[in-house]
Amino acid sequence: MKLYCSVLLFVFISLSCKKEETPKEDPVVKDVFVTIDYTMTNLPVSTEFAQNSSFGGPIENEFLVEASGLAVSRFNPTIVWSHNDSGHANRIYAVGNKGENYGVFLVQGASSRDWEDMCIGVGPVDGVNYIYVADIGDNSAQYNYIIVYRFPEPEITSPQTDGLNYINSDVVERMEFTYPDGARDAETLMIDPWTKDLYIVSKRNPQSLVYRAKYPQTVGGRTELEKLAQLPFNWAVAGDISPDGKQIAIKDRYNIYYWTRNLGESVVDALKKQPVRLPYIPEPQGESFAWTGDNNGYFTLSEKNGPPIPDLYFYNRVE
Repeated sequence: MKLYCSVLLFVFISLSCKKEETPKEDPVVKDVFVTIDYTMTNLPVSTEFAQNSSFGGPIENEFLVEASGLAVSRFNPTIVWSHNDSGHANRIYAVGNKGENYGVFLVQGASSRDWEDMCIGVGPVDGVNYIYVADIGDNSAQYNYIIVYRFPEPEITSPQTDGLNYINSDVVERMEFTYPDGARDAETLMIDPWTKDLYIVSKRNPQSLVYRAKYPQTVGGRTELEKLAQLPFNWAVAGDISPDGKQIAIKDRYNIYYWTRNLGESVVDALKKQPVRLPYIPEPQGESFAWTGDNNGYFTLSEKNGPPIPDLYFYNRVE
């Protein structure tokens, strides 16, 4: 009996003295920053695409004077969306694929510091097409944060030019981001349709830098971007990922660089491959690029405030 009590006492003391273990959280795994290095001289021009003069034409809306972003409608393939650069109101413009005026939409609840790019893609609700507007311009690298607005794309079936149209503030989501390495000037926003991640490419660095805002992005709060890669060129002014996720394009002042992407391949891994150039008619201050919804073409548009009136250009895949 005495031995039995001694054993019980020992077990009790051992259990009482044992340090309670705190469950370990899963480590946060971040992609390793990569410096991408290949020659950008004498890149061949892709023969997959060619300019198609059946579409495109002079911009009819007299208020779209510094087109700094471009996105092709998912509801109506004959419509593209655009917006002005800094110094203009918080509005997006519906433009026909021949340059026609399809209406002006005020984005309520959004401010316009320096809107530089836009894209259309997936978002929090499956089956909904979202417009993303990037307030990411910062010529002097002075802002503590940048903003991306997200809202469902308005559905347009005919011109809506009788007055100003409104995108209600109830559907406009504001997402603020900071850079991990200080303020940057950027003019490129892309969305990956496979992951719903947002990508921002800087402009004025000696080499353009690629940042990511992973999905789900925080609405109404401020989060830090991930710095993923350094590209072997700079002055990125536009870019887009095709709706099927298989094509990436990033534009500098004079060239549009083109990468194809394999199924399951990350955006950065695709960018590691040496690109080719897409056909491009040089535009004064050409700062807008967008893939079509069928993945088989793209539009470009100049930011230059005329005269002459800027032309919308269209390029399609050659059969």
